[in-house]
Amino acid sequence: MQLSNPKTLEFEVCRTSLLPGLLKCLQSNKGASIPQKAFECSDCVVLDASTETGAKNVRKIAAVVLDQSSNFEVIHGLLDLLMIKVCAKTGVDYKLVEDREDPRFLTGRGVSILLHGKKIGSMGVFHPEVLGNFELKYPVSALEIMFDPMFDHFKVRK
Repeated sequence: MQLSNPKTLEFEVCRTSLLPGLLKCLQSNKGASIPQKAFECSDCVVLDASTETGAKNVRKIAAVVLDQSSNFEVIHGLLDLLMIKVCAKTGVDYKLVEDREDPRFLTGRGVSILLHGKKIGSMGVFHPEVLGNFELKYPVSALEIMFDPMFDHFKVRK
């Protein structure tokens, strides 16, 4: 997302996702031993017509795993652990729904994460084209979720 009147050049572009930064991190560490795991929790910007600026900040959590195989189960395990920590039950409070529309992930290997029926994130195995753009030769599984809905669920449940 590009801003129309930035105060300085550093503030000209806003992040809408944490995943490109994590992929750049993996790209910078191509020579390191595998598996490689990285995570980040930070603010991103999303469009929101109800605000004065047309956008708002949201806190997101993202994680990636690079290995010789996709290791989707590692990322899925991380999601399950996060949900356990906020007292969300699988199939009751949250569920995974196949997402064939997300071009970042291999067809059939990407899911939307729903909490109380509302999409709060996505998870999957990156498409080879995405990996090629970051010069990565091993499969990468990723997770990105919005933090606030999970925290709100925790406040209600505790």
